[in-house]
Amino acid sequence: MTPNDFRALFPSAAKCIHLNHAGTAPIAAPIAEAVQVVCAELMSADSLTAYIHHNDRQEALRERLARMANVSPKTLAFVRNTSHAISIVAQAIPFQAGDSIVLPRMEYPANVYPWMGQEVRGATVRLVESRESGQVVEEDLMAACDASTRVMAVSWVQWTTGQKLDLQKLGTFCRAKGILLAVDIVQGFGALRIDLTNLPVDFAAFGCHKWLLAPGGIGGLYVREEVFPTLLPTNLGWNSVQNPMDWDNLHYDRLRDTPKRFEEGTPALLATAALLKSVELLETVGFERVEERVLALAQHTHRLLQDRGVIVVSPTVGERRSGIVAFRHPSLPHEEILEIWAKQRVVAAERGGNLRFSPHVYNTEEEIAEAVATIPTG
Repeated sequence: MTPNDFRALFPSAAKCIHLNHAGTAPIAAPIAEAVQVVCAELMSADSLTAYIHHNDRQEALRERLARMANVSPKTLAFVRNTSHAISIVAQAIPFQAGDSIVLPRMEYPANVYPWMGQEVRGATVRLVESRESGQVVEEDLMAACDASTRVMAVSWVQWTTGQKLDLQKLGTFCRAKGILLAVDIVQGFGALRIDLTNLPVDFAAFGCHKWLLAPGGIGGLYVREEVFPTLLPTNLGWNSVQNPMDWDNLHYDRLRDTPKRFEEGTPALLATAALLKSVELLETVGFERVEERVLALAQHTHRLLQDRGVIVVSPTVGERRSGIVAFRHPSLPHEEILEIWAKQRVVAAERGGNLRFSPHVYNTEEEIAEAVATIPTG
């Protein structure tokens, strides 16, 4: 499928210029249809049919997400969202009094509050300041670590600037120091390729309502196979054991020995069907082509914004760039520009003091030019 073919599946493309895929994404018509199939099963004479078919959908989705991240399917668990995944990890790590957790101060709260919550167990959170224009420097994070540091938590792509961090550098440092590296990948996964097997990452968390182009309600958690046995049993429910359908007997002595242990209860039937269809569609475009197109559109956006006279704070070239293009107007309050966008049907965002465009594979150069043209020159 070409990007133009893909675009034709989005009813929203005829109604607005959607450049906020780092926030919430519209869905394609086939995704709504996939949800309607499950609804029909739930309305049938035997609604159990939906749950039986769900098992097949869930495992097909696990296989596809595993291919996307280049990991074994058995290292993935389904969760409600990114916050849920990070909370599970934070609670499962056996912290002791005096342990420290290092993370950037400007992390999205989903990757802050779960770690702050471990202060009741005696852990301490160290927030590392960003540099000029909000850039996170890996060396600053590493310098904040010491013998007490148990975890470093970062986002792969920074939500306020679009800066992509060097996970290889951070992970190599952490692995040598015996520090666990936990990564929020939601601001890149679905737009950019990632190879978690060949990166020194211990945990990765993501939701589905951004670059994965699905409605919210489901996400994923990756746990490196060698780390899983060290985790505490947490987020448990009837589905956490090896024989979950044997409800008449207790099996706490036989917990699942993979991250599926964290899939504690009744699954998200509708969200699973939606995400499966979205990933299938992205796969028909091709993940390499998706990444190439997203980065090309981001670079195109950079050029147009710079020509417009605004201040672009996102990396424009090299391995630091992502699908997020963050910028500031040199003289106008951002509220004024947001009002213009609302009138012109341009869907974008303001985050961390920056305005933010985040185009996806189905966007076009022409509509990006139209959106940029709504910004008064700097």
